[in-house]
Amino acid sequence: MAEPIDPNPTRRSPLLSRRCASLLALALVACQGRAQPHARTGPPQRVASRTVFADELLWTLGPEIQARVVGLSPMADDPRYSMVAGRWPQSTPRLGRNPEELLALAPDLVILASFSAPEYRAAIEDKLTVLVLDDFTGFDGYLENLARVSEALGSPEAGAIVRDRFIARRAALEAKRPPASERPTVIAWDHGYAPGSETSFHDMAASAGFINLPTREGLVGHQRVDAEQVVAWDPAWVVVSCGEGSCAEAVAAFGSLPGFAGLAAVTRGQLIAIEPPYLSTTGEAMLEVAARMQAALLEEPRE
Repeated sequence: MAEPIDPNPTRRSPLLSRRCASLLALALVACQGRAQPHARTGPPQRVASRTVFADELLWTLGPEIQARVVGLSPMADDPRYSMVAGRWPQSTPRLGRNPEELLALAPDLVILASFSAPEYRAAIEDKLTVLVLDDFTGFDGYLENLARVSEALGSPEAGAIVRDRFIARRAALEAKRPPASERPTVIAWDHGYAPGSETSFHDMAASAGFINLPTREGLVGHQRVDAEQVVAWDPAWVVVSCGEGSCAEAVAAFGSLPGFAGLAAVTRGQLIAIEPPYLSTTGEAMLEVAARMQAALLEEPRE
């Protein structure tokens, strides 16, 4: 006679019951472990960046920090935006839009920017330790971000070296500026946009020895400025990005725009062309832009 079918088969198999319970417990532990930021003692040893600013800063902080980096932003190698393009080893993963790529690396610390995609941030924020940087408006923002990152890494000494170098170079530039009453006006022009106050360009211009015209006129941030307004302002100097072409082509293209041929900056040859990614950087290289602007300003006046 066949054995009756037990409606609860695990009851007649203690071994199977214990095995299922064990597997369920392991699954719950795994899920709970992933749902919480990684617990750690000491500085993070596995660091991931999801912003080009952090790609640059982590490199600048030196070999000991570089050795801890397990992931970089997708723009780390883009020479239009990254000051460290081609420097990081190809063996370090570049992280795309899928947060699962990042989660698989199990980093101790992830560095994001406030403008990072909100859905990406939401997908990782309750699973990993996240540092969000939110001030990219100039020199003070850079120094604050530097301090926050180096503290989060447990390496304030490395951050202090970079900070002191930045402050010393800024002071050296500002010591060579013309007197305030002799500083000429300048704008940075990028396809109809010009930066005013609370931008990295404003601080670059001020440290180099210029008056940033949009700031003087009350503009804040990067604002649309039409050609008629530029002609009315008639800046003494103009800074343009070389873009993907040559710097000579960028200068010629600016001068050929309707109404711009008569600008003082054009007629006197006082256009400063800066190649990418310098004008878009919010890191230490901001001072390189200021240095180039100042070098042009301190040359003999052009007639």
